[in-house]
Amino acid sequence: MLTPFLIRAFLLLSPSIFSLNLQAQDSNIPASAPGTDRSAPTSTGVTQSPEVLRLLQKMASIPHTLNYQGSFTYQHKDNPSLQSFRIIHWVEDGIEHERLQHLNGPEREFLRSGKEIGCESLGDQLLQGKISQLGVNIARMDQLYRFEIRGPERVAGRDATALLALPLDEYRHSSLLTIDNETGLVLKSWLVDESARPLERYQFIDLDLSPDLASIQQQPAARIQRSTNAQLGDCNPSKLKQPEHWQLAWVPAGFAFVGQRQVREQIDMLMYTDGLTTFSVFIEAATGAIPEGVAQRGATLAVMDSLTHQGKRYRITVVGEIPVITAQKIAQNIGGL
Repeated sequence: MLTPFLIRAFLLLSPSIFSLNLQAQDSNIPASAPGTDRSAPTSTGVTQSPEVLRLLQKMASIPHTLNYQGSFTYQHKDNPSLQSFRIIHWVEDGIEHERLQHLNGPEREFLRSGKEIGCESLGDQLLQGKISQLGVNIARMDQLYRFEIRGPERVAGRDATALLALPLDEYRHSSLLTIDNETGLVLKSWLVDESARPLERYQFIDLDLSPDLASIQQQPAARIQRSTNAQLGDCNPSKLKQPEHWQLAWVPAGFAFVGQRQVREQIDMLMYTDGLTTFSVFIEAATGAIPEGVAQRGATLAVMDSLTHQGKRYRITVVGEIPVITAQKIAQNIGGL
């Protein structure tokens, strides 16, 4: 699932972009009491089929090891026009590198690097069902989603399998993934809301699994370029950790804390995933009025709220591809340690 994550990274690394055009909403969702069990699995899961498990394991592991480049189209609900991108992924000296290039509008690109081959993130482990070593009662993927194989497809000239992921609660969206049979790359993805309305979709139109690495590395940088370290959490974690300085009294079942970083040296960024879905929480000391409300761009939603802790006021921003009810409840259940 590299491609949609890369696109959303522009938003997740820049919470201030959502400070404009907020649609204020009153929230009637009660806050959970401290100590609420936020990782207890649901009891409605269906045993995952071997074919689904193989697809998820392939999707989480093989693409990290590949050299490839391809072009794809991307569209979200707030902009009906198609956007075109090129993604380039290569491994050099055991380290992953990626370039996401905009093919429309101003010349710009987004770079990620730094993840070692063999370094599985927490999200990769959850996607593959590797939860026993984490030593906690965290929900399995088949307790969070009902997976359905929808049959064979052909995308970008390649044979693939369509996999539908339907959430078993109201706290996440549905997705339809078309997964390359050979490589595990997601060649097509639809993310839809609770009313089955498309939030975003992308689809590869060509894919080259034998790119000329020397030519790729000699490409000049785009006029506008942003970069980040690809490793957002620990490598091959053996246990779950908790954030420093902050506490989330509630997150939906199955979501686990991935890691924490400082953004612009003033904002704490906390990252969570259930293996398929991600969200981040930004916490920033604030003075003056703090806007509260909801903003959305495609599948990426932002809920802004405020928090007072030890006499100081903070701006809270929850950003992710999650429903409004989820983001609001998370924002209302944040406190300091």
